[in-house]
Amino acid sequence: MENKQILTISLLLSTVIVIVGAFLKIMHYPFSEMLLFIGFISTFVFWYIAILEIKSSTKINGAEKFMWIFGLIFISSITSLVYLLSARKRII
Repeated sequence: MENKQILTISLLLSTVIVIVGAFLKIMHYPFSEMLLFIGFISTFVFWYIAILEIKSSTKINGAEKFMWIFGLIFISSITSLVYLLSARKRII
């Protein structure tokens, strides 16, 4: 399985599982914490692979690498979508 497939699957899974887990947590259902935990682990998998790709890229300079990593950590949902849908082609 290549990185693009892993990134896409982990981003989609993490988004869906975190939203469902948060909804179930609000409703006080059992095992909602487990869903949230799995969703966050999937998010960390996405971050790890994306940050490794960004750091190893030779097509962008250090300032842009810093911008992408900062965005992934602090504005993760928006930056993740932009990275996956459009910017990854330019960075890799």
